[in-house]
Amino acid sequence: MVGSFHRARQALFVCMAAVGTACGDLDSTGEAMAARGPTASERAFSVSVAAGTETISQGATATYTIATDAAERDSQPLSLSVTGLPAGVTAVIAPSTLNSGETALLELSVSPTAAPAAATFTVTAVARKGSTRKATGQVAIVTRAP
Repeated sequence: MVGSFHRARQALFVCMAAVGTACGDLDSTGEAMAARGPTASERAFSVSVAAGTETISQGATATYTIATDAAERDSQPLSLSVTGLPAGVTAVIAPSTLNSGETALLELSVSPTAAPAAATFTVTAVARKGSTRKATGQVAIVTRAP
C-alpha cells in the first residue's frame, strides 16, 4: 500500500512538471520564471497613435495623441521618436520621454511650400532596457485653399 502511494505521488509530480513546461512556467534555461520574475527587457508595453489619419493644408498643423500602455501596471521609462514624414513636415513630440501608461502629443507642422503627398509615419517607443514597440499613423498634405 505504501509503495502504491509513493508511485502515485511520483506520477503526480511528473504530470505537474509536464504541465508547467507545456504552459510556459519555465524559461528556455529551465528556470522557473515565477521564482525570479520577469527581467526589465521582458516587461511588456504598447504604443498607439490616436487620430490615425489627418489631412493637413500647407502651412497648417495637426496634433496626434500617442498613447502608451503598461502591461500589468509595470511602468517603465520610454523614449519616443517619429520617422517616415514627407519632405516639408516637421514633428514635435511632447514629452519625448515618458513612462509607459502615459500619453504624449505629436504635433506635425507642414511648410507652406510642402508638396501635396500622403504618407504613413512610424512612432517608435524604446524602453530604457531596449524593448521597442512601433505604431503607425497617416498624414495627407493638401494644397492650401486660396
